[in-house]
Amino acid sequence: MSVFKPVKFGKYLLLEKLATGGMAQLYKGKMIGVEGFEKLVAIKQILPHLVEEKEFISSFIDEAKLAAMLHHQNIVQIYDFGNMEGTYYIAMEYLQGRDLRIIINRAKEIHKPLHLEQILFIMSNICSGLDYAHKMKDFEGKPLNIIHRDISPQNIMITYEGEVKILDFGIAKAATQRTLTQMGMIKGKVAYMSPEQAAGKIIDYRSDIFSAGILFYELVTGRRMFTGETMQILANVRDAAFEPVATIIKNLPPGIYKMLNRVLAKEPDQRYQSCKEMLSDIEACMFGPEKIDYNTNVQEGMKDLSLMPTASGLARYMKELFADDQEKDMQVFRNTGEISIADDRTNIKNNDRGGKADAIPAAEKPQEKIVTQPRVEAPAKEKKKLPLLYVGLGVALVLIAIIAVSVFREKPAIVQDKTITPSASEPSGMPVEEKAPPDSAAKPEPAPSPVSKAEDLLEKAISLTDTQSQEAKSMLLEVVKLDPQSVKGHFHLGIVFMKLKDYPNAIETFKKAAALDPKSPDTYFNLGYIYAINKDYPKAEEMYNQVVKLSPTYLDEALFNLGIVQDKQGKREQCIENIERALKVNPKNRMAFEYLARLKGKS
Repeated sequence: MSVFKPVKFGKYLLLEKLATGGMAQLYKGKMIGVEGFEKLVAIKQILPHLVEEKEFISSFIDEAKLAAMLHHQNIVQIYDFGNMEGTYYIAMEYLQGRDLRIIINRAKEIHKPLHLEQILFIMSNICSGLDYAHKMKDFEGKPLNIIHRDISPQNIMITYEGEVKILDFGIAKAATQRTLTQMGMIKGKVAYMSPEQAAGKIIDYRSDIFSAGILFYELVTGRRMFTGETMQILANVRDAAFEPVATIIKNLPPGIYKMLNRVLAKEPDQRYQSCKEMLSDIEACMFGPEKIDYNTNVQEGMKDLSLMPTASGLARYMKELFADDQEKDMQVFRNTGEISIADDRTNIKNNDRGGKADAIPAAEKPQEKIVTQPRVEAPAKEKKKLPLLYVGLGVALVLIAIIAVSVFREKPAIVQDKTITPSASEPSGMPVEEKAPPDSAAKPEPAPSPVSKAEDLLEKAISLTDTQSQEAKSMLLEVVKLDPQSVKGHFHLGIVFMKLKDYPNAIETFKKAAALDPKSPDTYFNLGYIYAINKDYPKAEEMYNQVVKLSPTYLDEALFNLGIVQDKQGKREQCIENIERALKVNPKNRMAFEYLARLKGKS
């Protein structure tokens, strides 16, 4: 494995490459200034081959400009944005800690769940950050109407100092933005959506409030609010069908039940109407007349930590969970000071490009092409993040979580390699268990079934899809060999083939997934995407028509793509009809609006 050598990037020194995804690459770096000034940062850099893609660049600019406007102690800070050395980049705050998903998983492993006052402290900080973003105004005093859209455990960071940070406003939207989030993608994680978001309806900031309520529920009960197959989860989220907290935990203060019932109301009008309103109730529960008993455990097996609801108390808890990891992370942090950068400082003084980024270019109009990206949600089971991805790699992989939504789930990376046609051999039978001798107390454990092996291998492969596509492909080929009926295995193998631009194998693999699960709109959407970019518009139209029949939450996007491929075939009337249908489903679909305006302008 090649060792990354520090390289100068304008006023930054790139110290280590952390990850490469389909859209961007992430570096740990140092900001270098005069008189020896240095600051550790994370650099998100667009992949070179995407620099000419005007719609993506416009979206990236919107993301950077929006995120840079947010200055709050509970939101990850964006320091810089620009175009340097032929590529766009974002420089952001470098955080040392763990995201809430890793914290929850570690707490379960060592049987030290969060105490109630720590949960309330975390939720109060989340509400504070969201309230700030929701009320943000532009320089003319007009509300930006920002909605995060993906409040989930992976996007809540707890630092070793006990700070709570909301991550990844990359799919957040302001009313004045020129571009939409990548088309063809479910915005946010299904199990943390609001009912209206899961139903594909127009949403406002109260959708974020419901998502925050799901986090609150999970932290208090120690279990996820929505579980099961992806489509089952989606249906339950739409109906707000979940087990009430009162049936799971009996000894909570009455104020906690009231807050959870209100924040998780199906109808937005019945929820808290602002995060500030919810924050007031949380603070009243912590410090008011209904102050909680800190000696009362919430979840079974919880130890009394005797902590007050403060950052220092949360920091002590983080140390209990991650004592060894924290020391490793701190060592990595200290080691960055050992790299000599004297030559780079000299170069910066004598290089005009080094210390100054180019101005942000004006927005470009959407091009008349397929602007949708392939869907990467599995059609069967909800994707799981493996904590082992992060443990041992320290701060580096924490940062992957920071931009995971915006960097790693969009466009396939360009990798040239021969691909192997998936095998469809039948799984071998279960081994026969032998009986232990009469005088033996121990019985041999039965060997895991091929399906069980396939499931374990599948999760590992999914985690490697974006960073090690070839290895993921090999694993997924083994998955479908062990379990030829695995819809999820075939689906993700198709995604990997797409990333490798092996479209013939991708088509065949998605066809197998569709045969196993003919009601998965994601599979047909990806087939439509492949046919469209290969200019097989009749086949693409057939696939998108199938998606429309299944009426997924992203129906407006399917209709929009259907209209585009019909336009490519000269079916102008059908194209206009479907673009208009897309706008009826989602009147805020600006790309559909602009495309329709251009079509009618040509008439």
